[in-house]
Amino acid sequence: MADEQNIIEEQEQEQKTVVETQPEPSVEPEAETVYTIEQHLYDSINFSIPESAVRGVLKKRGVEGSDEYNPEDTEQAPKVRLLYADLLKWICLGAGRTNRVSDSDNGWSHSEGGYTLSKDDKKLLMNEANAIYEELEPASVFGKRTIRMRSMGIMPALRDVDGTPLPRHNRDTH
Repeated sequence: MADEQNIIEEQEQEQKTVVETQPEPSVEPEAETVYTIEQHLYDSINFSIPESAVRGVLKKRGVEGSDEYNPEDTEQAPKVRLLYADLLKWICLGAGRTNRVSDSDNGWSHSEGGYTLSKDDKKLLMNEANAIYEELEPASVFGKRTIRMRSMGIMPALRDVDGTPLPRHNRDTH
């Protein structure tokens, strides 16, 4: 029994020396990834948007998409919200059905990709964009212009196209 005890102690000692002699793995700090404005816009919009549309909106607003996104930045935050509203507007003004691929054969059908927006969906997106525009840039509100027309009844024509007075019939003389 003493022999078994000595063997166990020797094995434990060997394990300790092996652990002590192995070099510790070098821990390098991971390079911090920068969350850019462009990435934020893609993550905020739940639709697939072409890269050219996002870059066009960024250029229109004079914002670099590769800049770091910082929601606490009081100068950057309103610009990013306007960019988001511009992309919502882009979606609303675009086609209601996009990038859908469909296959069918003998009653079997399969479709993938794309999305379909109903009138109600577009109205919700437009309302969200307009809420941002009303707060930050009222001149950009879209889709809410109404024209009021008031009828004055049927007015008689007093002149023809050339400007010549039309003869008038007096009802009292008949």
